[in-house]
Parts: sequence; structure tokens; C-alpha cells
Amino acid sequence: MKRLFSSNLWIAFVILAIFIAGQLLGAFAIKHYFIESKFEELQPSLSLVGEEVVKGEKISRTDDFLIKAYDVYGKEIDVYKDGSVPPAAEDEQVNDKLISHLPKVISGKTEAEIREVPGFSSQAIIIGQPLAEGGEVTGGIYLLKEARAYQAALNGFYLVFFVTLAVGTIIILAFLWTFIRQKNELEQMRKDYVANISHELKTPLASIKALTETLADHVVTDPQKVDQYYSIILRESARLEKLIADLLELSRLQHKRAAFTKSVVDANEVLQEAAEPFEILADDMELRFRITEAAQNLPAVYSNKDRIVQVLMILLDNAFKFTPAHGQVTIDAKTTGRKAEIIVSDNGPGISKEILPQIFGRFNKEDLSHTSVGSGLGLAIAQEIMEQLGEKIKVDSKPGSGTTFTITLKRA
Repeated sequence: MKRLFSSNLWIAFVILAIFIAGQLLGAFAIKHYFIESKFEELQPSLSLVGEEVVKGEKISRTDDFLIKAYDVYGKEIDVYKDGSVPPAAEDEQVNDKLISHLPKVISGKTEAEIREVPGFSSQAIIIGQPLAEGGEVTGGIYLLKEARAYQAALNGFYLVFFVTLAVGTIIILAFLWTFIRQKNELEQMRKDYVANISHELKTPLASIKALTETLADHVVTDPQKVDQYYSIILRESARLEKLIADLLELSRLQHKRAAFTKSVVDANEVLQEAAEPFEILADDMELRFRITEAAQNLPAVYSNKDRIVQVLMILLDNAFKFTPAHGQVTIDAKTTGRKAEIIVSDNGPGISKEILPQIFGRFNKEDLSHTSVGSGLGLAIAQEIMEQLGEKIKVDSKPGSGTTFTITLKRA
């Protein structure tokens, strides 16, 4: 709970509370002004009848509204002519309700409300005002009118307000839930990232420390063994240096600090530059490595040469790393419309379904023990480069059927 309110999350709750309060206040405001408008509409008729009642005149029954009048002591004043008294006018419950409001009316306050009244088929609009004679208040008079049409209009307002309130609240809660979920995912990613960095840095450092201590204590005196230890230290140092370089590179890419100047690029030249070091490596690793004729005849593209070479070398490095002896790595290509595609495939063990959706994440490896060679950042770097070039990178793989990476490039 403390973490929840120590973050910016409270702003979302404030917005939700303001929205709900605004909708409710709006509904009440509509009701208030609606009743006020009805009072202004009916008040002239009530004033006219009130003047007649003060003069002692009596009115005839009307189906439009009901008139009730009382003196200051709550005694009912007969306002209807003989034989024209409406049935509702004689209802004791009606009298009790109106008399309960009489003190406010006598004090000079006008009354206007919509409420249930016995004898009416629906709710009634009730307005009241004082009776005065010679400047002195002698009682109060009420006008009651069926509110069926008024209530229907008011219900329409309520429906709009509360539907808007419900939909708006659901939308805000959905965004809030999404925000909380993404926040939790980002927090978990941050923890995993820190844990992975710690693990990746710890392994080579532990090896370097252990070997250095052994050499410093002169535990090993055999020159051949000493040279072997130095060789391991150099290899682990290089591994550590590569990891740090990849972390810095990924950080620069994600903060858009890297330059991505585009120009017309000879695709064949790019492929040859990326493939050259791996052609030598293929013989040492007993792998078949080939560039198809389609790839060799790929048309010029509009991109950044150095960055495309970097991406291809990352993909080739992964392919060589996971392809067993006597396996095959292939660079193929094809063109579709204004796009060219470069395809790097291997016939290695493939990538499991559990790992595939996160393959472009940081430190994601098929070897979850992190014992395989590499920083686990290569594919994350490749994806960042392709995104900033405005291109796509995708992967297709099945366990036991090899892996295929495809990058798109705009044709020149």
C-alpha cells in the first residue's frame, strides 16, 4: 500500500474520483435546474390562484393541477367551489405531507420538488409559496401537478449521466489496471535485468579472481599450467569486456544516442563484409556455410551499411554458436515489392516455444543456466537497430528444425 501511494499511481485515483464526483454533481445540478425551470413555469398560475384565495374567491376543479391552501396554524383553507373538490384534495396523507413543509413556506421560502404524493398515478411536482394579505403572511398555498412527462425527461437525463459515469469509470479502471499491470511487469523486468547483469558479471570475475589468486600464491609452478591459467584469464577478461560493451551499446540505442545515417548501400558488399570472418570460422567448426545466388544478386538497398553489417554478424554469430558440427548455416534473400529480405537460417536444435516469444529480450538465452558463450544481448541490440532503421526483424523456429531470422530492408 505504501508503494502504491508513494508512486504517481495516486494521480489516476484522483482523476477517477474527480470524474465520478463531476458526473454525480452534474446529475444533481440538472435535477436542480430542471425543478427550478418547472417552478418558474408554474409559479404564475399559483400566484394568480393565491390572489383569488386571499380575496375569498373559490376556484373550479381542473384536471391540470391540484391546489391546497392552509392558514398559519395548519388548518386547511377551502379553495374549491362546492362539488368540484378533487378526490386527492381530501387525502389525509397529502395534507400531512404538505403541512410538514408549511413552516418553510410561511417563513417566505418557496418550495419546489418532485416526490411521491398519494392520489397521483406518478410522482408530482409540488411548488408552494406564502399567502399574504396587507403585507402580512396568513398561510401557505401549494400547487401539485402530475410529473409523468417531467419525470420521463429527468430520467432521460439520469440515464445519460449514469451510463456515461459507468462507461467512463470502466474505461478509467481498465487504463488503471493496464497501468498497474505494466508497472508490475516493468518492475519485474528491472529486477530480472539487474539479476542477469549481476550473474553475467559475476561469472567471469569469479574465474579471474580464482585464477589470479592461484597464480599469486604460486600454487601452480608448472610453466605450461601457468600459461593455461593466463589464457583463461585473458578469455574471461575479453568476455567481460564484450558484455560491458554490449550493455553500453544497448543503452545508447535505447536512448537514441546512436547515429543512423542512411544511404544507398550495395547489398552484396554488405553480405560479403558480414560473412567474411565466418567463412574462415566455418572450416574450423566443420560447418557448411553458403550464400545463395539470390542473396548474391540482391539489389541495392537504402539503409545504414555499418548497422546492417552489425545485425547480420549478430545473427550469424548466433547461428554458428548453436549449430552442431557438420551442420549448415545459410544466407538467403528475396525481394517483395519495395522491400528486400535477408534470411539467415541454420539447421541447429532450434528454439523452444517457451523461449521464442522473449528471444529479443535482454539476456534471453536458450541456455537458461547462462553457461553458454555470449552476453545474451545480441538479439536485443539487433532488434533496437532494426526498429530505429524503420525495418523489421522476425524469427521462425521449431525445436529440432533449426532457426530462421529475417530482416527487411528498403530497396534503393
